[in-house]
Amino acid sequence: MREEFLEREVEEILGLRDRREKDSELYKIANEVFDRTTKETLAYLHRRGKIEELYGVISTGKEANVFAGVDAEGNKVAVKVYRTYTTEFRRIWEYLAADPRVGYLPKDMRKLVFVWTRREFKNLQRAIKYAVRVPEPIIFRNNVLVMEFVGDDIPAPRLKDVEKNLEKSDFEELYSYLMGVIERLWKRGDMVHGDLSEYNVLLWDGPVVIDWSQATVKRNRMSVELLKRDLRNITGYFARKGVDVEDYEVKLRELLEG
Repeated sequence: MREEFLEREVEEILGLRDRREKDSELYKIANEVFDRTTKETLAYLHRRGKIEELYGVISTGKEANVFAGVDAEGNKVAVKVYRTYTTEFRRIWEYLAADPRVGYLPKDMRKLVFVWTRREFKNLQRAIKYAVRVPEPIIFRNNVLVMEFVGDDIPAPRLKDVEKNLEKSDFEELYSYLMGVIERLWKRGDMVHGDLSEYNVLLWDGPVVIDWSQATVKRNRMSVELLKRDLRNITGYFARKGVDVEDYEVKLRELLEG
């Protein structure tokens, strides 16, 4: 009986009105990634008004899927659902093991993903504190993270998706902003994003930096490599767009010595 009730509640969250809707992309992806833990977590957030309904797919990946939804008050939200069993286990474990903010690491993969989800929530909060524009985190539980929806009727596009429509001056402004993000995080926030690229920047009334799961603090033994990666990614991308960029190795030395 409890199982049937849970299934009905999840169908309500997915907005399924009849069986024909079960052919939708949303239903297919949800059916693939929603194990019992995920269903129970979504149901918990549903009962508390944080997720009223999911109505679309924003992105899919090996590690997580992001869905568009609304809360009980009709506000749009983005819902990131991490897969509780993922091929990214080794990468997740290595990142968490190196992060001094994380204590005991559970051996159970499902619980490890819970730690990963909590860390992304905390990373988003920390980035906001240091004046970086990100999707505002709303709540997390287990492997589900609810965030601000960036966009209007449809999700805001990634930089990579709209680069053909941009002028050189746009690229110059974006380069300046993103280099400022890297520097501000490192110098003031003792933090590094670690995967900053044209794929993790949304454009919506200016740039919004997304995907903070791998972000970490300066005390992490991996932080310098992650800083180097961010600088190399950003300078390389904008150099290809004709922007006069600073040598990333010079900038790296400046940040490390500063």
